[in-house]
Amino acid sequence: MRRLITALGLSFAYLIAPAPMAQAQAGGMSVRTDTPSGYPVPRFVSLKNDETFCRAGPSFDHPVAITYLKAGTPLLVVAETTDHWRKVRDADGAECWAHQTTLRAPNHVIVLEETALFAQRDRDSQVKARLAPRVMARMERSDEGWAKLSADGLSGWAETGRLWGAGHIAAQD
Repeated sequence: MRRLITALGLSFAYLIAPAPMAQAQAGGMSVRTDTPSGYPVPRFVSLKNDETFCRAGPSFDHPVAITYLKAGTPLLVVAETTDHWRKVRDADGAECWAHQTTLRAPNHVIVLEETALFAQRDRDSQVKARLAPRVMARMERSDEGWAKLSADGLSGWAETGRLWGAGHIAAQD
């Protein structure tokens, strides 16, 4: 039985106009490891809380630029400061600064385009469901171009190239 899982329940609140959904992960970006945290940049992280204020600059003195309303939302860290601020980019391409304490290791992804959820890490295996664009799914693990996902009570494997928040760039924060 196949189902199409849609993006109901995925909500972002923007205080600035969002850019169109990014179609590529971090393709073409060089990875730096000489960072204040010691973790590579770029890298994926997820939000810890249902409400996260992301600022226009790297301090609490800067105004809130974006308010995210969903724990687990995947973000790409593109820069960091020595005083624990991370410049992050969301799946729509919007950038802002989040304090390191609001971030955690990546645990969710956003589907970029309709994606099959396979029973095995194999395109020839049974398709258990199809995930619609903008669905946020829990990522149990990521391995060799595949991510084990769960969404709406179903679990299966999806190709990481169709997901924002999974892939070789993932690391802890």
